[in-house]
Amino acid sequence: FRGRAALGHFVGWPLGQFGPFGRHLASWRGIVSALASYSFLYLMSVLALFAFPRQLRVARDAFRRSVGEGFRIFGIGVLSGLSALSLTALGAFAFVALPLSLLLLAALLLATWGGMVGLALALGRGINRRAGLARSSPVFDLVLGTLVFFALGRIPIAGWAFVALLGALALGAVIATRFGAGGPWS
Repeated sequence: FRGRAALGHFVGWPLGQFGPFGRHLASWRGIVSALASYSFLYLMSVLALFAFPRQLRVARDAFRRSVGEGFRIFGIGVLSGLSALSLTALGAFAFVALPLSLLLLAALLLATWGGMVGLALALGRGINRRAGLARSSPVFDLVLGTLVFFALGRIPIAGWAFVALLGALALGAVIATRFGAGGPWS
């Protein structure tokens, strides 16, 4: 592609060939791969929406607050992610705790996933309101929000940074809302 010279040595780098939502392929295989990746991402989000509607609504509403609250949620997400990754690394070094560290890592990924679905709902609702739709279906909100996340994640190299930042924000919303339960932490 034309931008190969502009990206220089990053194109051969593994993160340049693989994005957060799949491998970057050329020609029709790339189109089919991207459509399959988006379909999987969207259908898993719909499954989460139907399985946990109230919790995702609470997580979605956490993003509707002020900008200062958004920075607070982002900080909570970054600190939670770093502490969970640190505990996972410590558990891996203490071979006795390895199963617990893997369980902690799985819980971290699931919590981030739930927050990403809530963030996609909030983003899709914001897009629909900007477009002038007073009411829209949460499923349609999810289509738009997931499409924006997918498009940002497909950008070579920068997609990793976008998904990491959005993941930290999403994890922060899940932690701040007590995993979608609502009330404050005791």
